[in-house]
Formats: sequence, structure tokens, C-alpha cells
Amino acid sequence: MEQNIEEKNTENISFISKSEQFIEKNQKAIIACIIAILVIVLAIFGIKKFISEPRQQKANEAIFAAEQFFAQGDFKAALYGDSTSNDKYSVGLLQVIDKYGSTKAGKRAKYEAGICYLRLGQYQDAIKYFDKYNGKDQLTPVFDEMMKGDAEVELGNNDAAIKHYTKAAKMDDNVITAPFALFKAGVVYLMNGDNAKAIECFQNVKENYPESALFGEMDGFIAYAQAL
Repeated sequence: MEQNIEEKNTENISFISKSEQFIEKNQKAIIACIIAILVIVLAIFGIKKFISEPRQQKANEAIFAAEQFFAQGDFKAALYGDSTSNDKYSVGLLQVIDKYGSTKAGKRAKYEAGICYLRLGQYQDAIKYFDKYNGKDQLTPVFDEMMKGDAEVELGNNDAAIKHYTKAAKMDDNVITAPFALFKAGVVYLMNGDNAKAIECFQNVKENYPESALFGEMDGFIAYAQAL
């Protein structure tokens, strides 16, 4: 038993000795590696603390006035800012996108700019900014897709609109956006003279979304499509 313990201790001492030799032999490389890791960690911390966070703050300040105009329905001022204002932060969404496009406020500005252009009847520009938006929340990407469809309808591109509405309906199967997107697709199918596809969309809303605000209207739209 004592011999086994002795042998084990000898093995441990030998392993420790080899480890020490390895560390001693590669000391410079190990130190360089540790320093490199520290530099990376400190750089990430520094970027976040001294660059990213202040930039986010500046973006939030810059977008404040534009979002006030947006909320009031003054879409032109929201886009371009208010040159008559003495507020140094009274810049438009387009300026926020240009300067702070990678920040959360900048990304939000792209979505809001798309809505502004849509409401102002500038449909190509609306699609351009909706395409730039890449939201990570649950609902705005769905609305973004639907509004692309709205812009395409206004441009007379009904088939493209149907693709956007159909995609939006599948993006998040909830009782608000999914039936609304299906209903929009159904209406455009009617515009195209494809009554069978229109009825299919309306039936989908009726059968699968009884809690939807549109549910009670579907029988009327189905009857209308069947009568055409």
C-alpha cells in the first residue's frame, strides 16, 4: 500500500515537473497569449463603454424630435426635420439613418421612414426603407412585410403584393397580423379576378381565426366573391 502511494506521489511529482518545464519553455508564448486575450477583452469593453453606449445615447437624442413629428402625423417633418426649429436635435429620420444607422434608434428610423414615405405616397422610397429594416421583435417585421405589400398595390404590382401578404401571414401566426394579411391577400386576388384564391383566403380567416376582428366580415366577402 505504501509502495503504491509512493509510486503515485512520484508520478505526480514527475507530472508537475514536466508541467513546470513546459511553462518555463513556453513562458513567453503563454504571456503573449494572455496579454492578447486581455487586449481583446479590454477592447470590447472599451468599445461598448466609450463608443457604443455614447453613440446609442446620441442617436436617441437625435431621433427624439423626428419621432415626435412622426407621432403627430407630420411625416414630412419626421423625414427631413424642422428647419424652423431652434432645437439642435430637430433633425429628420433620414439624417438619423445616415449618421446612426447601425444603432437601435437608426434601425427604428428605417422602419419609420418607410411608413412616412408610404403615407406621403412615395411608394418606391417606402419599399426601399422597408427593405433596409431588419427588426428582431415579434410584430414590426410582420407589419413591415405587409406595408411592402401595400406599397406594391399602389404601384400596380398586385402579384408582388400578394407575395408580401402571404409571407406576412406565415411569419407569426397570431390573431392580429395573420388574418389581416390573409384578408389583404384575398382583396388583391379579387382585384386580379382570381375569385377562387380570394375565397380561399377569406375562408382561412373564418375557419382559423374566430377571435379576429375580421371574423364577422368574412361571410360577406365570401358571398361577394362567389357572386362575381
